[in-house]
Amino acid sequence: MSTARLLLVLALALSLSAEASSSSRRSKKKPGPAVTKPAPAPEPTPETEPTATTPEPAAKPEPAAQAPAPKKLEDGTVVLAIARSSNAEPAAAQIQEELTRRLGNQPDVQLVDLAAAFPPPAPASLKEADALYEQGKTAYDNLDPDTAAAKFSAAAEAYEKHPGDMKPQRLSKTFVYLGACQFLNGDKQGAKASFLRALAADPSAQPDTNLFGSDVQTSFTDAQQEFNAQKPGTLVIDSKPSGARVTVRGEDVGVTPLKGVEVHPGRQPVVISLPGYVPYASYPQVASGKASELKPQLEMLPALAELHTAATRATSEKAFDSKTLPPDVATLADKVGARYVVLAAVQQKKTNPAEAELQVWDVRTKNRLRGVDLEMKAREGESSMAGVADRVHGFLTGKLVAEPSTPLNLPPVVKKPWFWAAVVGGAAVVTGGILYATQDHRGGPVGPISGLPGLGF
Repeated sequence: MSTARLLLVLALALSLSAEASSSSRRSKKKPGPAVTKPAPAPEPTPETEPTATTPEPAAKPEPAAQAPAPKKLEDGTVVLAIARSSNAEPAAAQIQEELTRRLGNQPDVQLVDLAAAFPPPAPASLKEADALYEQGKTAYDNLDPDTAAAKFSAAAEAYEKHPGDMKPQRLSKTFVYLGACQFLNGDKQGAKASFLRALAADPSAQPDTNLFGSDVQTSFTDAQQEFNAQKPGTLVIDSKPSGARVTVRGEDVGVTPLKGVEVHPGRQPVVISLPGYVPYASYPQVASGKASELKPQLEMLPALAELHTAATRATSEKAFDSKTLPPDVATLADKVGARYVVLAAVQQKKTNPAEAELQVWDVRTKNRLRGVDLEMKAREGESSMAGVADRVHGFLTGKLVAEPSTPLNLPPVVKKPWFWAAVVGGAAVVTGGILYATQDHRGGPVGPISGLPGLGF
């Protein structure tokens, strides 16, 4: 047999031997533990009800939809719009209000609570007014209507000095007692006027039958009928700045500016409050069927005044052109405990629509979003505020990253698609100085990318 044929036979034999050996090993291999799935129990029918021995199917709970986690407090955002000219102040207030509202509606944006950052002054002490009220009650119980009337009159005057800190019901009771004293002293016209003032403070007021006689009750009922027959008046309420909360007789009626707030005739306790400002309180006289105007200039609290001064400097042209974090921006963030500072510099030329330039600083990383412009006049029927809010939101949530200066100067390697494929499994697009990093397998744009100078958190 030739050497070649011999080698062929040996190879064939070795092949068959290996096959047999492999087959034997497969046949001797012990089977592993069988995995069995519990058979689902049959669904009950009207004829058959499930018994206690019927195993319930092991149902896997559906994963609950996870709401976006709110941002932590240390990632808080503050929005400030500053007018660069006095005629732009209304537009600045409107921009700040609307942008704050739009960002506040986003579940992943944590706005700084300015009401907590700038709490109102401590309530005024009403001890003197309360003491006069109690003294009047004592004199009335001792059948001394003259002394009681003097005490109740002084108590009403003391209460009216602080309408923002007083409950209208207490003032109303004071006038009921005063009217009763005047009636007992024979001053029926004075009693009627006091009863009308009691109803103006609290239209649901009613004398206590255990404290006042039937003659006082009748006099009060006559005044009540006259009060209810009066045509209501209206209040026109505005404030500078606008957007302040308004209460009338302790009831919330909305935010300024307000028109056509219907109220009963008489002096109405009105309180206007805005975070960071001293609450404004007044008792405007409202005539039947007529409108009364109330347009106060709200006074800033000292802490907010300091913040506003810093914001004015931070929105100057010099600050907006700065290539580094302006000290005033850091001051703003420190005063309110914010990481992100949204600044809008608003200006208006004569009758032209107001315009604003926006910048957003991440104080922690010193990154900035810039080059965002806003016009108060909508373009092509679409509000530019919506687009501005989207861009700001993208920066706040890390989906949009910008360097402190434009245009965005990146190393050449960063612009290579293969670089981003290796780093984040996606690609990068540079548009208008803005870097968009995408990761298709994660379902959308992400960012910033850590480890890159000027881009990482």
